[in-house]
Amino acid sequence: MKHKLLKIVMLFFLAGGCFSCGTTAVKNNAEIKFEVTEIDLGELQFKDDAKASFTFTNPGSTPLTIQHVKTSCGCTVPHWPTKPIKPGKSGKIKINYDTSHPGMFQKTITVFFNGKNSPETLIIKGRIDYSNELREEN
Repeated sequence: MKHKLLKIVMLFFLAGGCFSCGTTAVKNNAEIKFEVTEIDLGELQFKDDAKASFTFTNPGSTPLTIQHVKTSCGCTVPHWPTKPIKPGKSGKIKINYDTSHPGMFQKTITVFFNGKNSPETLIIKGRIDYSNELREEN
């Protein structure tokens, strides 16, 4: 009899625990608005520093958390805020681009955040001139 009662009590707690799981939903309605989603870095010199900065605001009513930023290649390195951005506040995603690959380029930066429109895609593009490097070698 004790074992049967124990089983009933355990089932009751398990069922109650499962029902309570459904009531604690995580809000996924943060918003992000970028000033620009594409930056043309123009003409760059071979092996010079190339940096871009994408400014964004949180126009939503809940904190914005940038969960991850993925780039289309290893030559593009992102840096983003790790703390939540409060409603009405702004932040920046900074990009460093390796200019040791001459010619035209266009790279995508994919921003994953805690909102229903995630992810958001950003673009950097430009042209790397390596003629100065070739002249110095000759």
